[in-house]
Amino acid sequence: MTEFELFKHGVKLMALYQVTLEQMDLMKGTPIYSQRVKQQMNTLEKSVERMIREPMSKLDQTDEMMMNDIQNKVDVILDLSLEEIAQLKAVIDKSRDE
Repeated sequence: MTEFELFKHGVKLMALYQVTLEQMDLMKGTPIYSQRVKQQMNTLEKSVERMIREPMSKLDQTDEMMMNDIQNKVDVILDLSLEEIAQLKAVIDKSRDE
């Protein structure tokens, strides 16, 4: 894997972790967020935050515009409904086939 490919995969992973953390926050206080799930989610949340804190900080210091762009795309993902995600996938698949 080239250095650029590694960087692209790393940025994608950080974005997915950020989406996961924000989605986990939305689940707090709901009936399905039982004590056992709460403990597991808290452990996972702390682990993910530790894992991405340094790379996110370095990226923000290196390229603030890219960091803002990533956060904007995370926000777009979070705002999509399940139906919109399916539609988006279909549009992307179609454009990749062309």
